[in-house]
Amino acid sequence: MKNAQNNTLNVNEPGSAKLLMQHSKVMIAYTEKSDSHVWESFKRGEEKAFNYIYRKHVRQLYNYGMQVCKEDEWVRDSLQAMFVDIRKRRSRLGEVKSIKGYLFTVFHRTLFKLIKSKRKGMGTFVSLDKEDNSFFIEASHETKLIAEEFSEERKNDIEAALNKLSQRERQAIILLYREELSYKEIAGIMDFKEVKTARTLVYRAMNKLKGIFNV
Repeated sequence: MKNAQNNTLNVNEPGSAKLLMQHSKVMIAYTEKSDSHVWESFKRGEEKAFNYIYRKHVRQLYNYGMQVCKEDEWVRDSLQAMFVDIRKRRSRLGEVKSIKGYLFTVFHRTLFKLIKSKRKGMGTFVSLDKEDNSFFIEASHETKLIAEEFSEERKNDIEAALNKLSQRERQAIILLYREELSYKEIAGIMDFKEVKTARTLVYRAMNKLKGIFNV
């Protein structure tokens, strides 16, 4: 798990070509199946299903985690804890329609729990429920917000503008525009009781950004 970010196989290493072919076959086989089917296979104990889930989502989860706290070790530890836990409890897990949404929800809670613990232990605890400046966004070509509404030349300006938003506004923007999660999934991740709260939060953030750029 310490090498969770590096899923690239070196085809020059002995046996790596065979592993690459096996990996490709697994990815292709499960890509054609629905999330519900993959999840049920995983719950039944199919290791290939678990490997598929891990390989498909770990990079996105890692990137999201690094946007949250910038602490590589904390992000990797949280990823390891989450995947170990769901693998251990898989037979007791409920139905899941969106694996990505489920993983982001569990990872978000695992990471924020670790962050709170670390900050408290260092004597610098700051409640993550409050709006502070501990959560920053880096502008990315992957972000639809940037690609659709702003030019690449203004990337630095966009990054600065995004960081003028509140913590939760920035978080919602990442989940919606970069991770392409639904408002329902965002509401679950951010512990909102109603989906409309997530939608309102995003609209408010978008209005602030449009105001900054006079869009």
